[in-house]
Amino acid sequence: MAIDWENYGRERTQARQSSGYHARSYVDGNTVRKESAVPKKRERVRPRPEPKRYPERKPARIAGISGRAFVFLTVMVSAVTVCGFSYLSAQYEVREMKSQIVELQSEISQQKEDNEMAYEEIKASVDLAEIYERATKKLKMVQAENNQVYKYSNKKSDMVKQYADIPGAAD
Repeated sequence: MAIDWENYGRERTQARQSSGYHARSYVDGNTVRKESAVPKKRERVRPRPEPKRYPERKPARIAGISGRAFVFLTVMVSAVTVCGFSYLSAQYEVREMKSQIVELQSEISQQKEDNEMAYEEIKASVDLAEIYERATKKLKMVQAENNQVYKYSNKKSDMVKQYADIPGAAD
């Protein structure tokens, strides 16, 4: 048989307390109850307080911006956006122009090379001795002497005005 230690002696002590006998001085058998002995603690079940219910508040009005400020900000944002896109398009055009300049420069250098090669071919194909021989023997030309060569120098400008037709020149 198991002894219920929690309720042990409670009935007797309650009966004696009601008759005026103090439980502290009572000795039960050959063992004395210890006052310092701590019985098992019982957890108290505390009812949770219900949360206080307040009437639902309307959401507080957030301090917003006025209509003028909104319009101003909208205009500024659109202006910044337009400036940004125009800057990007200008930068794109500059890059395109640079690439076109590089292409044109390479084309010019290629044309210069081609012209120099053609000039060297023409220069190599022309034989001055053969031209002199053909002019003097076949065409009966005579080389001019120093007194036959007239040099004209115009001190006013490089342009020469012609006032009449040259005789014997065919149009």
